[in-house]
Amino acid sequence: MARWWWSIWSILSCLPLGAQEPRQATGVRVGEVTPESAVVWMRVTAHAERNWAGVVRRGKPGEPPAPDFPVERLEGACPGAAGRARLRYGTREDLRDALATPWVEVSAARDYSHQFKLTGLRSDTVYYYAAETTGPGGTPRHAPLRGRFRTAPPADKYADVTFTVVTCHMYQHLDHREGFHIYEAMTRLEPRFVVITGDNVYYDNEDPRAVTPALARYHWERMWSLPRHVRFLLRFPAYWQKDDHDTLSDDCWPGMDPPQMRPMTFAEGQRIFLEQVPMGEKTYRRFRWGRGVEIWLTEGRDFRSPNTAPDGPEKTIWGAEQKKWLMETLASSEADFKLLISPTPLVGPDRPNKRDNHANRAFAYEGNQFRQWVRRHLPENFFVACGDRHWQYHSVHPETGLHEFGCGAVSDEHAGGSPGYDPTYHRFHRVAGGFLSVSFQRAGGRSRIVFRHHDVHGRVLHEYAAQR
Repeated sequence: MARWWWSIWSILSCLPLGAQEPRQATGVRVGEVTPESAVVWMRVTAHAERNWAGVVRRGKPGEPPAPDFPVERLEGACPGAAGRARLRYGTREDLRDALATPWVEVSAARDYSHQFKLTGLRSDTVYYYAAETTGPGGTPRHAPLRGRFRTAPPADKYADVTFTVVTCHMYQHLDHREGFHIYEAMTRLEPRFVVITGDNVYYDNEDPRAVTPALARYHWERMWSLPRHVRFLLRFPAYWQKDDHDTLSDDCWPGMDPPQMRPMTFAEGQRIFLEQVPMGEKTYRRFRWGRGVEIWLTEGRDFRSPNTAPDGPEKTIWGAEQKKWLMETLASSEADFKLLISPTPLVGPDRPNKRDNHANRAFAYEGNQFRQWVRRHLPENFFVACGDRHWQYHSVHPETGLHEFGCGAVSDEHAGGSPGYDPTYHRFHRVAGGFLSVSFQRAGGRSRIVFRHHDVHGRVLHEYAAQR
């Protein structure tokens, strides 16, 4: 009952006199949360809800509509609209202490969206907000959306933290009309944040194939306007990563130009990702959550060598600058536990025919280099969580002892593709959908981190804990 009431209140409370219904069908997204800052993404839409009654194409898989077919007529479309946006935010639920950003005009140039960078926030504090929009020039006024988020604890203080990790959102494999079951299950955990590790949408093998920026944006509209997803992101911040399918196409790299995606390009995919999620221009970064936990989020597409290039010292997924940053910051961090969250695996094992990640022979040199570096320079407080693979697993690298946790696809129907259980690697292996949760607690002078694999309804299936 309380969850339903909060959803209604989030949308309708603080309704200005004479205001129209909300015009934010794609919701609000809070990201890049630190102890003092956050980024809030807003978008003005032409209608209050997604196009539930739109056309559902059933032609060849991935076939784009005719060039003159209006995208807004497709099922799930949320066309944008010119107007203004601002954010009111404060630490009181009634917003009587609220600060307000300036009003900002939105236009088609950035898909009618804007990202507000909030600074000077209090650490470990719940902030409430009203995301407000109007038409061009200030009229008409629309009803706001209400939400909340909590800032990170300061780096020198211990705080209990639980967060979740998810991957691989394929629309045709939805397990509920209003969004994936995992978003209801994760809500019950009350996570401090979620990491969405890439394949947020599937441009290349979902119907319709995203061969234009308009169709690429439609994929984001359709997936992230689902009510369960909107409700979740109004309550919990997210850190976003991208992978191949939400950049351009399967296993892609810079300069790749697959004919089936033309005229859409890799560079346009990079630009649209930064337009659709709350973050800065740099897609690799790290975040500290108190003395106990620090996370690293890597970029796996922008700097990679072609998958088909010969392996060796010059072949890379991360690029020299990112790899240097990663090793230096891991070595200098004083967090009790360090977690690399990667869009793709570092341990695996993966299928023999794959050549896209550090668990494959195609990138064996860089993968071995990093795993051996971890064994030499990091104590037993470093772990990897990854997306991309459509099965859940906990693996330990036989040579270096590196632990990796694959979170699994977001629905059971989207699960599959595993090479099978391998006793030399696997502590846990399951071909089904779900998510990963990570919890840190400090008690009795000891720090403890727990990794749990959940099914799509939140049931715990596997648990691994480490202590120091």
